[in-house]
Amino acid sequence: MAFPLTREQRAVVEDRGGELLVSAAAGSGKTRVLVERLLDRVIREKLDIDRFLVITFTRAAAAELRGRVAEELSKRLSEEPENGWLRRQSALVYKAPISTIHALCGELLREFGHRLDLDPDFRLMDEGETGLLRSRVLEEVVEKRYETLSRHPDFVALVDTLSAGRDDSRLLQITSDLHLKLQAHPDPMGWLTRMEEAYRPDRKKDPGETIWGRSRLETLARRAEYWARALRQGEELTEADPNLEANYRPSMEAGAVLFERLAEAARTGWEAVRAMEGAEFPRVGLKRMDKTLLEVEQVKAIRTAGREALSELLGVCRQPGEEVWEDLAAISPAVTGLFSLVRDFDARLTAEKRGRSLLDFNDLEHLTVRLLGEEEIAQTLSNRFAEVMVDEYQDTNEVQNVIFSALTQGGKTLVQVGDVKQSIYRFRLADPTIFLKKYNTFPKREEAGAGEPRLALLTRNFRSRSQVLGSVNDFFRAVMSPVLGEMEYTPRDALYPGASYPAPEQDGWNTELDILMNEEEQEEKIPRDLMEARFAARRLRELLDTGFRVTEGEGLRPVRPGDMAVLVRSPGPVSHYYARAFREVGLPWQADGSGDLMETVEVSVALALLQMVDNPRQDVPLIAALRSPVWAMSADRLAQLRAACPEGDFYDALLAGGERGEEDCEDILGTLGDLRLEAADQPAHEFLWNLYQRTNLLGLFSAMDGGGDRRENLLMLYE
Repeated sequence: MAFPLTREQRAVVEDRGGELLVSAAAGSGKTRVLVERLLDRVIREKLDIDRFLVITFTRAAAAELRGRVAEELSKRLSEEPENGWLRRQSALVYKAPISTIHALCGELLREFGHRLDLDPDFRLMDEGETGLLRSRVLEEVVEKRYETLSRHPDFVALVDTLSAGRDDSRLLQITSDLHLKLQAHPDPMGWLTRMEEAYRPDRKKDPGETIWGRSRLETLARRAEYWARALRQGEELTEADPNLEANYRPSMEAGAVLFERLAEAARTGWEAVRAMEGAEFPRVGLKRMDKTLLEVEQVKAIRTAGREALSELLGVCRQPGEEVWEDLAAISPAVTGLFSLVRDFDARLTAEKRGRSLLDFNDLEHLTVRLLGEEEIAQTLSNRFAEVMVDEYQDTNEVQNVIFSALTQGGKTLVQVGDVKQSIYRFRLADPTIFLKKYNTFPKREEAGAGEPRLALLTRNFRSRSQVLGSVNDFFRAVMSPVLGEMEYTPRDALYPGASYPAPEQDGWNTELDILMNEEEQEEKIPRDLMEARFAARRLRELLDTGFRVTEGEGLRPVRPGDMAVLVRSPGPVSHYYARAFREVGLPWQADGSGDLMETVEVSVALALLQMVDNPRQDVPLIAALRSPVWAMSADRLAQLRAACPEGDFYDALLAGGERGEEDCEDILGTLGDLRLEAADQPAHEFLWNLYQRTNLLGLFSAMDGGGDRRENLLMLYE
């Protein structure tokens, strides 16, 4: 091993006896801990490695993890070459079930699918095919509804609500989106039925007890509490001057109390908020101020904003309860019509897929849930696996969670690893609250009893210096809350440095926040993206020129261009600004994420030449090749050729130019003829190299700006 496990990591590796949730912060060595735990159980408990199921988020992650396990086994076998058990595990590792959730579901359905009357020779559709089938089936279902309008009054109400004139695209989109979101539930149609009941008006209830009303009141309470805190802080500002305190403090204090009452009313119910209608923000009885203070403007701004917020929040529940129920009754038929349409769509889509022995990714999960609903199969599979390890658990949805629970006897042999702070993407309708519920309720590992679920924390980051981690912690403490980020950022959640670095010999390790200003006196306003690019380029150039020192191994060395990176949200739209800025300061660079290799100019030209050789009667690649640096035909020359031969494709115009004895056309046609002849006898890579030599493509692009990178791109295409 490169370095020993920390106490936290070792505790996770050796923990036994119950469901384990590992909250692993970024850079905390989570993959290594998974590998070590797996090998620890295999070697110490003499359990075959193929008895451990490991679920990763992507196939690439699964391949990487399998490779890491195989490499570690190989190392240990080299230390004990006579160990027969290690030799056996080295062979079994390639059979071990390390896969994505969908790959696992596919295997289980092929093995036990007969219990669901599922064709074992089913085919999994890709996303493109799934989208086309969904669109066609949905259009057929909606068309059939239109043909039988008299039997579906709820559908009529739905169409009247969503369709604009003769355009029903919004209806189709909402139906499809709702159906997709339902797939995150283990019983989609059952959940839909429960939601349908919730939308039926019940005049005996307070409107705040509806899903819609509860959401509005919760938002109102949060906003009222925010303004109460803001006004309390404003009170503190008035302490800067006795006169300011006498004039403003009573109003700010009374306003804070008013918002606190409003928050409490929102937690009570709809009518409690309505009872506060007409409440006014306390006035200020201003006396002459002796002097102007910065705090005066700040206090006035807080008070004005609070007064406007109060007026807005009191209007949230202005509608009487009876009117709310009337509105809900009015939309109820449309909701019923939508849910009915979704059910028909689901049934028709399912029938279409089964008739063709097709499944999509959602089918894999839902059919596996049905399969594991049979106690005999669930027991068989839970006995098959000594432990189930799930990576990136924060990106799990409820369907997948049901599968994991069934495979582990209700979680008894389940190890879940993840970090809820990295759940921002919500992949595959992920539900981070599944992770959070366990995170907030499981006792710490050292406090849990035998067989009880437990929580282990990996909080040490081994990738970054303390200065970086300190800035990250400060930022997240300020912005994360149960409302934004679904959790409080407490010391338990913070990142702590785990790696040691050589002491820096210079300043400059702290995080910078730089604000760029566009000088008003400049005649031409510089684009913001170019300003940022130039600032970054100058800063990087400065680091290189001053010999800023960075860590390498156990020591420090001068920084190199490859040590530095500029991260931008969307590289494509701004990459040309950075290319310009880096050229201005003579800084070598390369871009990742700013476009596909195939989209670069030089590779596009090479591909156009290949397409021209394959079939010169394709106008777009032919003209692209003629306009390229290889022949550099001008737009006027192309127009001249087309005017002389207006009929046919552009290859006919080129042939006509050759027949007239025009030298450039003859030269192009001669080269093209030779290339087409040679292409018939050469493998693709040999022919491409031949093409490079015949057209001097490498030389032409090497002579341009950024020639080295352009040449590398062409060589990469060849490779």
